[in-house]
Amino acid sequence: MKKFLQPTLVLLVAASLFTAQSAIAEPHRDDRGRHKGPPSVEEMLARISESLDLSDEQSAEMLVILQQQEQDRKALHEQTMAIMGAEICAQNAEAEEAIISILDPQQTELFLQMKEQRQARADGRNHHWKGKDLPDCSEYGVSDS
Repeated sequence: MKKFLQPTLVLLVAASLFTAQSAIAEPHRDDRGRHKGPPSVEEMLARISESLDLSDEQSAEMLVILQQQEQDRKALHEQTMAIMGAEICAQNAEAEEAIISILDPQQTELFLQMKEQRQARADGRNHHWKGKDLPDCSEYGVSDS
C-alpha cells in the first residue's frame, strides 16, 4: 500500500502545482514595468516556499518536481513545433499580410522596424518561449513573422 501512496502523492502534488502555477506565478516586469515572461523555476520555488512556508526538505523536493515539469514542458513544446511549425509559420505570415494590408506605406515601414526590434530583443533573451523556440519559417518557404 505504501508503494502506491508515494507515487500517487507525488502525482497529486504535481497536478496541484500545474493548476496553482498560474495563480502563484505573478507576471514578471522589467524595470520599466513591461511584462518580461514567466518566472524561472527558482523564482517560482521561492514564491511557493514562502507562500506555503515549506521546510528545506520540502523545498528541495519541490525543486525537483518543478525542474522535471519544466523539462517535460520544453520537450512537449519541441514536439509541437516539429509537428506544427509549418502551420504556425503560415498563420503568422497570413496575419502579417492582413496587418500590412491595412497600413499605409509609412506605417508599414514602422511596423516592419518594430518587428525587427522585437525579434532582436527576443533573440537577446534567454527565455524558452521567445524567438529561439519558434520555427525557422524560412525552411517552410515562409518569411519569419
